[in-house]
Amino acid sequence: MSVLPKKGLCSKKSFIILCYRSEPGLNSPYLGLLKGQLNYWFSKKPNGFYKFLEPCNHPLYKAGDSWSEELGISRRVFNAIFDLIGIRYNSKTAFREAKDKFQGKLYASYHDRKTHKMFFIRNAELHQQKEKTLPITNISNPKKISQKTSIPQDKVILKSTNSSLSNIRSSNDTNCLSYGWTIGGKNKDSFTNITASSIDTKIKAQTKKSDDFTEAKKIAEEMKNIWMEEVGECEIKYLSSTLVSRLYDSHSTIFKGSLENWRSYCRKIASSKFLMGEGKGGAFKAWLTWAIKSENYERIEAGEFILNDRKMKEEATILTTEQEAEIEEKAGIELMKKVGMLAFKQWFEEIDIVSYQGDKINLKAPSLFHRDYINRKYRYQILSALEKVLDNKNLHLNYSV
Repeated sequence: MSVLPKKGLCSKKSFIILCYRSEPGLNSPYLGLLKGQLNYWFSKKPNGFYKFLEPCNHPLYKAGDSWSEELGISRRVFNAIFDLIGIRYNSKTAFREAKDKFQGKLYASYHDRKTHKMFFIRNAELHQQKEKTLPITNISNPKKISQKTSIPQDKVILKSTNSSLSNIRSSNDTNCLSYGWTIGGKNKDSFTNITASSIDTKIKAQTKKSDDFTEAKKIAEEMKNIWMEEVGECEIKYLSSTLVSRLYDSHSTIFKGSLENWRSYCRKIASSKFLMGEGKGGAFKAWLTWAIKSENYERIEAGEFILNDRKMKEEATILTTEQEAEIEEKAGIELMKKVGMLAFKQWFEEIDIVSYQGDKINLKAPSLFHRDYINRKYRYQILSALEKVLDNKNLHLNYSV
């Protein structure tokens, strides 16, 4: 629906309203919206992509970058809608081992327990079949054309004499003289063939530019995370496009495209009292934006600063997927004996063991409420089960969300 201003007509600026058709027979107003957004993301990532269901503390999460925020629905509602058109798996292993991964549906998703990401995959074969059976609609006469009707792939017939997309008008725009496009403000009711090749070239160039920035941002995020792991405090709260470019350039040139080289460099900085601001007076501290400058990298590599005079923090043991699964299975059996089957299924099936260091074991809960509840009610039972499995009577529990 278009709403016109009370005084005067609509401005000459054009606008487009995107509408997604609801699925017949399914009482869900969000289903068409979800399918439209899934098609949009698969157009960018045909082989699949990951996306968070709701806001979380994952290092790769950004505000607004979740299904619940994008669609304006809760996680529970999203799962209910997705189940109408897709299959959900609890793990990557379950998805891989499934003989019929899609079970006749268009999509599938699985939770990667190692990276804690939710991945979405499309049934390519079924998708192609649906696209072939879609009816072709004539733009000037919206009647369905037979599937036998062929349209040359290199030509798109539009009611237009202007190749500028900025002149598109809504049919509710009372300022426009016709529903077609115009030249110089004059109505031209004729057809012009617009070659799809020129449009495709522009779209591909824009897509490549967008993909390049996405890749650069991903590298920049990983560099920031490594800095925080090895050095600790970081002065950067938000990665601007300028900083993303600087980090990506340093990754490509100074560190030869290797995140391991970057990690080694961060450890050198962390080994120096002076660079960590622990020298006499503590007037200087190496920050991320300082460290990625080529001249400062050369100064550190040339030995201008004293290194290895600071005690490094003990590294936590990051468990492999197999180790994590083995500990969780054994601890789960012990815990089930203590709390019962019902409580175990309700509160502990989504708890993951992330790392194990000395007497500290780190667990990951799906939410703050979940974490606080099990820590308050079942802390003793959890410790008892893990102490028996790990043969360690002095364990300390840490939680993340």
